[in-house]
Amino acid sequence: MSVSINIDNVVKKYGNDTIINGLSLKIQPGEFFTLLGPSGCGKTTLLRMIIGFNSIEGGEIKIDDKVVNNIPANKRNMGMVFQNYAIFPHMSVADNVAFGLRNRKVAGEAIKKEVDEILKTVKIDHLKDRMPARLSGGQQQRVALARAIVIHPEVLLMDEPLSNLDAKLRVEMRNAIKSIQNKIGITTVYVTHDQEEALAISDRIAVMNGGVIQQIGKPKEIYQRPANIFVSTFIGLSNILDASVKTKDCAVGSKKVVFQNEGYGVRMDNLSDSVQDGQKVKVSVRPEEFEINTNGEGIAATVESSVFLGLSTHYFMELSDGKKAEVIQYSGDAEILPNGTKVSLAVKPSRINVFEYEGERTLIEGVKRS
Repeated sequence: MSVSINIDNVVKKYGNDTIINGLSLKIQPGEFFTLLGPSGCGKTTLLRMIIGFNSIEGGEIKIDDKVVNNIPANKRNMGMVFQNYAIFPHMSVADNVAFGLRNRKVAGEAIKKEVDEILKTVKIDHLKDRMPARLSGGQQQRVALARAIVIHPEVLLMDEPLSNLDAKLRVEMRNAIKSIQNKIGITTVYVTHDQEEALAISDRIAVMNGGVIQQIGKPKEIYQRPANIFVSTFIGLSNILDASVKTKDCAVGSKKVVFQNEGYGVRMDNLSDSVQDGQKVKVSVRPEEFEINTNGEGIAATVESSVFLGLSTHYFMELSDGKKAEVIQYSGDAEILPNGTKVSLAVKPSRINVFEYEGERTLIEGVKRS
């Protein structure tokens, strides 16, 4: 049966430095939950607090209703997959996977049965007698994963497990990990700094920065409706443009966002009621949220360069105020615009995000931080 993880107001200090100060979140039973953020944001520190490798200076961590703060790591019944795999080089695949079971004094026949089953699950049963030196990176990662879950842990923890693999193998392994986790149904906490990886593999994501959770949500929610500019620019690509809001002479419930560039504006019906007439704001426009017009209304821009990627063409443009913008146009039958082409960039009002100019928090109604 899957368990929940309840993290309540936890604090982590190293000497006089507070790395995490009062962080709280709840992970649901059987959930694939990802901690995402830049290097040094506290995500690995939090993971190590959950498993017991790091002390906890305040707050509580519970597995279901059981507080684990003072339970040693080897008594917490958790499996861990490390960035460097930590496979024993002198042991075969089968012996590596069996290591945790032998430490738990499981009987020999039961060990063989458990090892055989888990090797089939991770699809390396044909390699059980092979030594680690003769394994590829992806195969070693599967051994590490099998060893972590063969002991039937309550929680599976994974710390940047794919960072040492090449790009193609990372995609293959992230799909395999998600498939295996779905099959087993184990509550999983996954740490990464790779946004695409997090979006592809997670049930929910917590975006962290400076030891603080910026937003928690499903991948689509976080990508489409970020809670602040940090999330908007960390998850995917975003062009941040200056604008102001016009409320006068607008329909009830509607406001007009006017871009700094030449007065181009769009009407929006999902802005907060707190927005004032003339208020300065920042607008996040993802590259695919622009529409290129060669003779229509929009923000004046000039094509500086382009990159054709088959399905789409990426344009790098200079706006009339000198700022740079990246624009994605799906190829279809459209001709690639030559460098120097003058265009207008319209935006999709239902897709763009609007933030406070100073506080950088979203002004879109209904966006949840956690």
